Amino acid sequence: MLTVGTVLTNRVRVLLRDIDDGGVQWRDPELLQWFNEACAEIARVRPEACSGTSTFMLKAGSKQSVATMGASRVLEVICNMVGEDEGRSVRRVDRSTLDNEDPNWMAGPKTDTVFRYSASLTDPRSFYVYPPSDGTTGLMMVVGTTPPEVTELTEVFPLPTMYAACVANYILYRAFGKFTESESMQARAQGYYSIFTAQVGDTQASMESDNAVTRDVIGTR
Repeated sequence: MLTVGTVLTNRVRVLLRDIDDGGVQWRDPELLQWFNEACAEIARVRPEACSGTSTFMLKAGSKQSVATMGASRVLEVICNMVGEDEGRSVRRVDRSTLDNEDPNWMAGPKTDTVFRYSASLTDPRSFYVYPPSDGTTGLMMVVGTTPPEVTELTEVFPLPTMYAACVANYILYRAFGKFTESESMQARAQGYYSIFTAQVGDTQASMESDNAVTRDVIGTR
């Protein structure tokens, strides 16, 4: 099992050449701060890195918000929930399509079954359901969440392990970047940041080539 300490000790400290227990030039609390910052940045850019599937209880009406779940954004709506069982699937659609077909669709009759959903283009935690919900049922959804902050080296790595190198390179960028008066250190910092952004970009390209939108003809833009 990958731990925070494994990333900091076996990867980051080796490259910093600061391998003494607890560190000398870079102490553990400092590296832990940048560790949490790295995880939050990855989750911001690649929300799939920190996501979860759960049941979202609908409220009456069309507009819904996952802010009440503590989620950072809507990633995908999968299906209606009938009690604890999966029900009818829900397809993604652009809101403009619904608006063009019926400008008054949000004021339509409320039902207990959702057919379509539309993610907000400007509020990542909000989405709209069609037909409007009567507020008695729920949806199975995938939402982006915020990585838990770690405080101990023994804690489990909070993201999928494939992001360990990204986290390490971000920490190295911050570690070398604090030496603002050294051109060589600044160059090393920018080098690690470039590696970090390239790694995250490669992940983004891979996800975009095979995600919920590209697999869903209605959702394709």
